[in-house]
Amino acid sequence: MKSYCFIVNPIAGGGKANSQVYRIEENFRAAGAEFKIYRTTGPRDATLAAARAAEEGFDIVVAAGGDGTVNEVLNGLVGSGAALAAIHGGKGNDFATAVAMPKNIDEACKSLLRSEIRAIDLGRVMERYFINSVGVGFDAAVALRVNRGIRLFNGVSAYIYAFFETLLSYQYVQMEIDLGSGPVKSDPVLVAVGIGQAYGGGMRIVPDAIQDDGLFDVCVFDRMNRLGLIYHFPKVFSGKLKNLEQANMYRTKELKLKLSEVRPLHMEGEIYFGDEMHFTLEPKGMKVLFGT
Repeated sequence: MKSYCFIVNPIAGGGKANSQVYRIEENFRAAGAEFKIYRTTGPRDATLAAARAAEEGFDIVVAAGGDGTVNEVLNGLVGSGAALAAIHGGKGNDFATAVAMPKNIDEACKSLLRSEIRAIDLGRVMERYFINSVGVGFDAAVALRVNRGIRLFNGVSAYIYAFFETLLSYQYVQMEIDLGSGPVKSDPVLVAVGIGQAYGGGMRIVPDAIQDDGLFDVCVFDRMNRLGLIYHFPKVFSGKLKNLEQANMYRTKELKLKLSEVRPLHMEGEIYFGDEMHFTLEPKGMKVLFGT
């Protein structure tokens, strides 16, 4: 039987991940499985904890938090041989959804114990690894607003509120976008780079993405006026945004972006800043546990 280390972010999802610990303990004790619970103490602690868990020989390291916790755990595991897993415990939980992990904690524990492991693609940009998505432009400005905190709103509702607030003040930025045939200048609404299909709590920005095809799915969404963005915004949840003429969809192993000024990018719920971004991909570079 495989061994499990749970990296729990106690403040994720307003304490949701932490509240699930007792059910995890009951399920894993009943199964006679070897497991450990570790609660993080601050930013980047999950990365260190994941690296320690891999060194200690745990087969599967479970991110119990949101997508930001997943990304931190991932960056502690790359190259270790341990498999990454995730349960729904944060605001968006896009990665947990992408790997078909049940929302119910008891059902999630059963899936974890069955241990269906597959290798999927692994991305890298700005010296960090990612396994689901990165966005630059308007969506990153929205994510930055969400991360700074929105009173009274959580999950998808927080992103929707931040969308409208950001819309009033967003300033477009010039980009040079190189998909392999040389840089093209543009000032798009956003550039989204996906291994998985969705971010922001279910916004399917690259709905045809396949996690193990060895390619990024990229959406370069051309500039549109505010009323157009408001009108078409709901289509992102159904995946139909890709049908608009402004949505330019690509598949590539590599992408280079050069911005005219430093701007935020969102990487699986976390915010970073930069003006030059080189995206590279390692096909099937990470072992991941899927829900069953």
